Amino acid sequence: MFAGELQKQKALFAATDGLALAVAFVGALAIYDPSNSLANRLLDTEPAVLCIGVVLMVAVWVVVFRACDLYRMRAGGLKEGLAVLRACSISAIIALLLAFLAHTQLSRLTMTIAYLLSIPAVLIGRTVTRGCIRRLYSNPKIAIPLVIAGFNPIAQYVLDQLLDNMTPYEPVGFLDGTRAGRQYRGYPVIASIERLPQLCADYPFLEVAIALPDASREELEVIIKSCEQSRLRWWMVPWMFRAYSTGVKVDVLGTMPLLGPRCTNIEGLNYALKRGFDVVAAALLLVMVAPALAVGALLILVTDGHPVLFRQVRIGRHGRKFELLKLRTMRQAVSDEVHRQYVRSWIVNGHAAGNSGKSNGVPLYKLANDKRITWVGRFLRRFSLDELPQLINVLRGEMSLIGPRPALPYELEHYDDWHRHRLDASPGITGLWQVSGRNRLSFEEMVQLDVQYLEDWSFFGDLKILMRTLPAMLRGEGM
Repeated sequence: MFAGELQKQKALFAATDGLALAVAFVGALAIYDPSNSLANRLLDTEPAVLCIGVVLMVAVWVVVFRACDLYRMRAGGLKEGLAVLRACSISAIIALLLAFLAHTQLSRLTMTIAYLLSIPAVLIGRTVTRGCIRRLYSNPKIAIPLVIAGFNPIAQYVLDQLLDNMTPYEPVGFLDGTRAGRQYRGYPVIASIERLPQLCADYPFLEVAIALPDASREELEVIIKSCEQSRLRWWMVPWMFRAYSTGVKVDVLGTMPLLGPRCTNIEGLNYALKRGFDVVAAALLLVMVAPALAVGALLILVTDGHPVLFRQVRIGRHGRKFELLKLRTMRQAVSDEVHRQYVRSWIVNGHAAGNSGKSNGVPLYKLANDKRITWVGRFLRRFSLDELPQLINVLRGEMSLIGPRPALPYELEHYDDWHRHRLDASPGITGLWQVSGRNRLSFEEMVQLDVQYLEDWSFFGDLKILMRTLPAMLRGEGM
């Protein structure tokens, strides 16, 4: 019920966004179109070609909206407004680029007006759609009364989700004979499960959410039997709902439901898509950055001699070791003991990666001021140019353009079990961890971002991270 409703809401919001964008463009033509030149050209275009062009343009905007997570945001507020502003800005740039490639002559002022109109048009469209959905759900013929069996943190979480999201459910209260008279967010604990037949008479089409993680099988069978006798639809929150740090996912094999911990989404065809993109993009990027690599290698060779490349063993997908390549930024034959202490403290003590702290009264080494780094190396690190040889690792299949930070072998000694989930995919040259703070993150925060990236992976999410990485490099945030 929930998944189906959410998918319908996403489709409805996508249609609303497409209509709002079309209205914005038509409004821009009405406000400014010198001599009706663009309007006349559009009218003279073959109808089939015009329809294809319009659909393609709207599709580009909707795809960008999806990449900006706007179809997860449907509750309004400042966060959604900022996301709309960002998505409309990116979409307008892409639209101008496509128009240029198609040799379509567009008035800059007309396109600027269309862009400015698109933001309020989308926001107004979403507000109206949201209001219509809520009004529809409040209709007595559509609204579904729901009682929650149980009064515990999970039952309260179920109520939170019902109240904080747009659903057709109208909560009635909780059923728990041992806690009668209590309430949560204004919804009372009505009575015990024996009241179900009476509630069924009071609330036609009543449904029951069973949220009793500690109940025995016999107790659950009694509740289910009571629901069946009263001809009530019921559904159950599984006991392992919050038993795993990664959460629980639901899958279906034939008609049999399967429950298990959330894991990486980079599997099967998703893996093939990601790997194909890595190979093509890494090959093109390697050709483009070859001059920068040559200059960097020459500077290292002239100022500090051989070797030019720094080779280091890292941990890849499923714990496999590989040799990571970088332009050498440190003096030759330096000990890695300082870095070992730094990593140990970063993981165990929870300091942010770029901050110094104290461990047993001894100041931690601040790697941003590491005196082992040469002046050429400091420049290369600042703009992340030392990372470019890792494109070769990507072509070899040892790394990906985007993924978790490559782990060092001696890091694993300090990992908790859930930390190892970040090893379920190939490490990346950049990733969600880098564009979200990098040196300002604690180890726990970085692992949480890595696991979140793997579980929520999408191709458009990768493109979004790539677009955020380039500005960070140009600003010199590599250190």
